[in-house]
Amino acid sequence: MLNLRALIVDDSAIIRTQLRKEIQEIAPDCRVFECASVLEAGRFLLRSVPDVLFLDLNMPNINGIELLNRFDAVLGGRRPPIVVSISTDMRPATLAALKARGAYALLAKPFDKEKVAMMLLRVIKMVQSRRVLIVDDSATVRTVVKRIIEHSRFKLAVEEAANGADAIRLFRDGRFDLAFIDVEMPGIDGLEAAGEILYSSGDAHVVLMSGKNDEAIRRAAAHIGVEFFLKKPFYAKDVDEVLHSLYSVAETEFVSGRETEAFEDPETDVFYVP
Repeated sequence: MLNLRALIVDDSAIIRTQLRKEIQEIAPDCRVFECASVLEAGRFLLRSVPDVLFLDLNMPNINGIELLNRFDAVLGGRRPPIVVSISTDMRPATLAALKARGAYALLAKPFDKEKVAMMLLRVIKMVQSRRVLIVDDSATVRTVVKRIIEHSRFKLAVEEAANGADAIRLFRDGRFDLAFIDVEMPGIDGLEAAGEILYSSGDAHVVLMSGKNDEAIRRAAAHIGVEFFLKKPFYAKDVDEVLHSLYSVAETEFVSGRETEAFEDPETDVFYVP
């Protein structure tokens, strides 16, 4: 199992001990750290960022929401942890505040072993490093898309290619797991590059990007096995939704998966589903 680092922030030693035991029973290699207050957690995060942060909101003095409010300053540009709220506060206003501040999921007290296991499985899938190639003939667009993708909750190592031919060659060398490919490129266009990659690269995935919402292109993409299509401009949350679906990560209260592209052929009444 992938080595994980978890931080539990709760003012109750009983709660911290219970969750620690559940985590280590499910994932024995997981290194679990504990903090009894937001101030203590802030000091911890200044030194080190865990993969997942289990955060109680209702703590004395400074509450958990305040820690999320100060994340940018505390992390200083480092990749944030996956935040799981372990608060009993489920009021709509609290849930809205959690979502706005980038929380990923909820884990209700008292902790259910099956739900803890499911949460750890999600985290393991998300922190597994994946190699991503952005393919677009515009350097400016590649830079923008790279910045968006790097804000995904998934751990992605991102590189770039300026044309379809380079993308095909790099995938044949086995260097990448996933490609975000622009449809409209000179020479080998996105559809052709996607078809070659999916045919020759086994378990690789392709997400096509386009500034146009052309149903004919979407139909052609689905027909060659492209599962998802993103219309520019798109955002990190859109990338997260696609990756949750591609890598079979269960949905959470704050992240919903996207439906795989499917189109009906009006001449044959057959649905194309990659």
